[in-house]
Amino acid sequence: MADAADALYREALAACERGRVAEGVAILEQARALAPAEPRIHALLGQALIHLGRYEDALGSLDRALAVGVSNASLHGNRADALAALGRREEAVQGYDRALAIKPDSVNEWCNRGATLQELGRHEEAAESFGRAAALAPGFAPAHYNRGIALAALKRHEPALVSLDRALALAPDYADAHNNRANSLDQLGRLVEALAAVERALALAPDHRAALVTRAVILRKLGRAGEAVASCDRALTLEADDAEALIVRGDALVDLERFEDAAANFERMIALDPQAALPKWNKSFICLGLGYFAEGWRLYEHRWAGAKGLVPRAYPQPRWSGGRVDGTLLVWGEQGLGDEILHASMIPDLMQRTGSVTLEVESRLVPLFARSFPGANVIPLGPSLSAGPFAAQTPIASLGRHFRPSFEAFPKRDRGYLVADGARSRALRQRLDDGRRVIGLSWVSKAPIGGAQKSARLVDFAPLLRAGGYRFVDLQYGDTHAEREVVERELGVRVERLADIDNTNDLDGLAALMSACDAVVTVSNTTAHLAGALGRPTIVMVPHGHARIWYWFRDRDESPWYPRVRVRRQQRGQAWSELIAAVAAELPER
Repeated sequence: MADAADALYREALAACERGRVAEGVAILEQARALAPAEPRIHALLGQALIHLGRYEDALGSLDRALAVGVSNASLHGNRADALAALGRREEAVQGYDRALAIKPDSVNEWCNRGATLQELGRHEEAAESFGRAAALAPGFAPAHYNRGIALAALKRHEPALVSLDRALALAPDYADAHNNRANSLDQLGRLVEALAAVERALALAPDHRAALVTRAVILRKLGRAGEAVASCDRALTLEADDAEALIVRGDALVDLERFEDAAANFERMIALDPQAALPKWNKSFICLGLGYFAEGWRLYEHRWAGAKGLVPRAYPQPRWSGGRVDGTLLVWGEQGLGDEILHASMIPDLMQRTGSVTLEVESRLVPLFARSFPGANVIPLGPSLSAGPFAAQTPIASLGRHFRPSFEAFPKRDRGYLVADGARSRALRQRLDDGRRVIGLSWVSKAPIGGAQKSARLVDFAPLLRAGGYRFVDLQYGDTHAEREVVERELGVRVERLADIDNTNDLDGLAALMSACDAVVTVSNTTAHLAGALGRPTIVMVPHGHARIWYWFRDRDESPWYPRVRVRRQQRGQAWSELIAAVAAELPER
């Protein structure tokens, strides 16, 4: 390097080391003009430009250093940093790999590689990369912390806690680590510990926005929705457009049954991001539950993008627009048994509008639907698409847009729209008839979201089970043997499970059994929909708050979907046994 260029290089290096990076860049540009082939100038310039956030320029300088034959770990690492900042993450990982091939003990490169892999969603590799960094530098808290984050992303929360605890042992005031420790404890169901962990994060950093949202999530699960709203409001004072805080706030408002406020909250999210599907999906529940059907059904169409894990059937035929169809219309099931049963209430309306209908539904419903809708071709819904031919297609829950625009549009039915096997039902009734009223019971929902809140215990039915004059039949799907044994031992009451009826898989047999009952008492689950659709006298007990599904509506005691269903609502903080005691008092009228 010429003496003048070398002097400028040293002056620039000193300026950068003193934090005067912009001055250093200006000097380096002079040096580059004097010695355009000198790799040290290009390498230092690239590093300085990264510091200034000029990543494209930095990449150009680093590439020129490589072009003249220089290859060292620092150069490849800096180039990878620039690529990562530009969003070229796959190339960045390759760059970190080149740096580590030269210097495998570089903690910095292992950590940066891990962060880039994390952004790519390659969490297993990220955890391994941070693990290498932690092994090289056991006293470096960020390596342990980031390994914990990667493990949590893999839902491996126990080992994630181990890594986070190691980070906190090294840096007890690490607020981010306390917050993420709270998240893992939350996922493990250790809510009291989770709340303590996030409170520690907020004690260290009162304006930690993410921790305020974490706190709100945990408070909701602890049944403290009012405090959850307040925590979100605090987060929103720090960042008014925080979508995560707004979504948790909206859910907490629903928990409190402040539906109009929740709708306004989701509308605020929609205004901030008109393309976002989740707030539209959430607002649809509120609108439908309040009877604002026109807006509700329109927003409900965003469920495919808004609901996690809900994927539409990929039929190529056009979506049905509500008019007559020249050919066969395919209606395919979605969202599970309860939803398929509920929305099937509109099949009779549909068949008046179009001549040929094929219903593709959960296989366990096929015999019952085939009997109930004799004019339709009923086929099982499987992993493969049906061959057809079909002129048009629609998901079953989209029928509401065309047939239920208002409460007045619901038909006034005297009986249900599903038809059980009459001979089987009569035979079951003869077996059960001993002079007592036969009451079918169901008490658990196994829905992945809200199922726990919708579920009671069989022993909670004690006020009803102790009432005289009833014979109780188990309609609950799943294994209920242990609970029935407890009730028989503690209450002296037998809840009978018919061995020849498989409540889980033989839905046609279950429908016949329900039809043999005088009444059904159930929580909000598939049993409720099946009994209601069969037209059985049914009392459905629904929970307070978020798990109260929209189709039971806000304040209606009667269900417009099902002619002989009465809805009884759990009040905030009310025990199931208390609600069931009220149901037991009114049951003789049913």
